Amino acid sequence: MRPFILLVTIVSYILLMAGCQVSEEEAVEAAKNIFINSFSPEEIAEANFEAAQVDFYLPSGMEVTEEIEFNLQLEKNDQIFLMFFIPIEPWDSDVHLKRDQEFEKDAIIFEEFQEADKLGYLAISPNEEGSYKVIVGIGGAKMTTIATVADLAESTEIMTEILHSVQYKNES
Repeated sequence: MRPFILLVTIVSYILLMAGCQVSEEEAVEAAKNIFINSFSPEEIAEANFEAAQVDFYLPSGMEVTEEIEFNLQLEKNDQIFLMFFIPIEPWDSDVHLKRDQEFEKDAIIFEEFQEADKLGYLAISPNEEGSYKVIVGIGGAKMTTIATVADLAESTEIMTEILHSVQYKNES
C-alpha cells in the first residue's frame, strides 16, 4: 500500500507543477498589463536611492552594482538590469522608442503607451535558451534585462516601478 501512496503523491506533484506552468502567451499578457497599468498608479514609489545623476526607487533585494555616466547596472538575485537615461530628454521623448523599434524586429510584443506627459513602451524579444530580452522605456529613460517566462511579469513590474520614480538631478 505504501508504494501506491508514494506513486500517487509523485504523480499528483508532477500534475500540479505542470498545471502551474505559465505559458509564454500568459506571461507576455501579464507583463503587458503590468506595463499599461503602471501609467495610472495610485501612487508612485518614492525615490530611496541616490546616484550621481539620478534618484529613483530601488526595490527591496535589489542593489546597484555599477554606475557610469548615464548608465546603471542593478542586480536582484542573479538577474542583471541595465538602466540607461538621458536627463535632457522629456518624459514624452521617443528617442529610445525609435531606436528599439529599429533593433527589436523579432519582438513578440512591442507595446507603446502614452498618457499625459509620458510616452512609454514595452518590448519583449526571444533570446537564447528560452529566455527573453525585456525592455521598458519611458521618455529618455529605459531599462533592460534578460528574463525567463516565469519572470517576465515581475521583471516588467520592477522596471516600470523604477522608471516611474526617476528624478533627474539638476546639472550645475
